[in-house]
Amino acid sequence: MKSMAVVIDYQNVHMTAADVFLPNSPKEDALISPLKFGQRLAAVKNASLQDPNDHVRLARVDVFRGLPLREDPKEGYRRNQAQKYYWEQEGNGIVQVTLRPLKYKNEYIDGKKRPIWSSAQEKGVDVLCALTLCRLARSGNYDVVVLASRDTDLAPAVDEAYSYGMAKIETVKWFSPTVKWTQGSIRTEHRIWTTSMNEDDFRASLDTRTYQ
Repeated sequence: MKSMAVVIDYQNVHMTAADVFLPNSPKEDALISPLKFGQRLAAVKNASLQDPNDHVRLARVDVFRGLPLREDPKEGYRRNQAQKYYWEQEGNGIVQVTLRPLKYKNEYIDGKKRPIWSSAQEKGVDVLCALTLCRLARSGNYDVVVLASRDTDLAPAVDEAYSYGMAKIETVKWFSPTVKWTQGSIRTEHRIWTTSMNEDDFRASLDTRTYQ
């Protein structure tokens, strides 16, 4: 059995799932458990492989996402920290979550600079995903390294990781036959296998814990 590592661009995976499978629901209803996602990915891959020697076991999940400021009025900082704690506990050493501070535009109210909460943007998460993908690919510790993201900016990193020839590089995406744009994959120079995960896989990957 082959070892598999997964690199998750969390916001990309989470928001894409919400858009595809729960378009009329609050985004938090599409919260993904990194461990369940990785386990489901392994199950989907193994179901498609005839040779048991090609089957994979989930060995590592690296998660990258933005972290709101402590002062966030919607308490995003506290929830993100709680999610990081539970995901890593649930993963029992397999899951590692890295939170990178979000960037905000500012406004001045009564002469004091304050963040515009609606302007929050992730910065550097894609770079961390790219670096980790390449680092895991050349580590020699994993047979398969999978990128979970639809961010086309990561295509060069996928090609770079592939060029090392030390691990099989793949991607994974959400897919629905009723949503046309889910048919495509990240365009790379090399032929990269992409695993499609459907609505049943999405439901199996959900984090159903309530974060107050």
